[in-house]
Amino acid sequence: MITLAVAGTAALSMAACGVSGSSHSTGTSTSNGDTAGVAGKLILGGPSEFKTRPDGIPGLTKTYGVTFGTFKSLDAGGSLTVNALKHGQVDAADLFTTDPSIQANGFVVLEDPKKLYTAQNVLPLIAKAKATTGVRATLKAVSDKLDTKTLTALDVKVITYKEDPAAVAKGWLKEQGLNKTGKAASGVSIKVGSANFQENVLLAEIYAEALKAKGANVSTKLNIGSREAYIPGLKDGSINLIPEYSGVLLQYFDKTATAASSADVYAALKSAVPSPLIVLHQSSAEDRDAIVVTKVTADKYHLTSIGDLAKTG
Repeated sequence: MITLAVAGTAALSMAACGVSGSSHSTGTSTSNGDTAGVAGKLILGGPSEFKTRPDGIPGLTKTYGVTFGTFKSLDAGGSLTVNALKHGQVDAADLFTTDPSIQANGFVVLEDPKKLYTAQNVLPLIAKAKATTGVRATLKAVSDKLDTKTLTALDVKVITYKEDPAAVAKGWLKEQGLNKTGKAASGVSIKVGSANFQENVLLAEIYAEALKAKGANVSTKLNIGSREAYIPGLKDGSINLIPEYSGVLLQYFDKTATAASSADVYAALKSAVPSPLIVLHQSSAEDRDAIVVTKVTADKYHLTSIGDLAKTG
């Protein structure tokens, strides 16, 4: 799930002079050399997979003619990326639409008229051998209760107020009546993993606690990293279940996929997921990709759409 955001005043002043970022860099950088347009003056930060994802750097260039001057590998919209953005180490960053940092910092979400970013519904990606009838029913009950408004509110607790994800997960499950003990998933041992950003950790804790309540033997392996790290783990059995996002997962497995709507993405994803994995019932909660810039940057470069980043200015 992706958001691009432009950093604060210090980074802006450097960008205006054709110099971006800070000498105190984090992660690894790849320079694209001299590029035309507003984006060519800026450093983009994001997870390493963003360099090659169809809706990452290649998609920005193909769909909007947007090419950033430099890419810096950070985390998947987590604290590393947010801090790099705030401190001017990058000028643009990969974040998420449900991230409360967007509102807290007054960032402006740029329009995506060409629909580079497709539906991104939260759903479980699980080893098929672990998807028993009881496990499926337990996780479907979670998905049925989870919507975008709820996910955003839970993110505020974890990201803004620094509450413990496990405690937030337990509290929400109790509110929804999903913590009642039972035996639907008894006899199943499941290792639940997460990517290395707070929302995904929270969702992993929700899945884990819901399954524990229904009798499953659950362990967690959190903050693994990007798909490059945890998809192999799902295949080799070092983890069995992870929260995912439909559109970006589809593009990971099928780089030629063109589905955009929630229903079409989900249908295509079910066919694209390789053995021995399977996706279960998706929620209505979406963490949709977006391009976000600061209000100062939006005003300075007259940015209202992603395509405006390709303008000269």
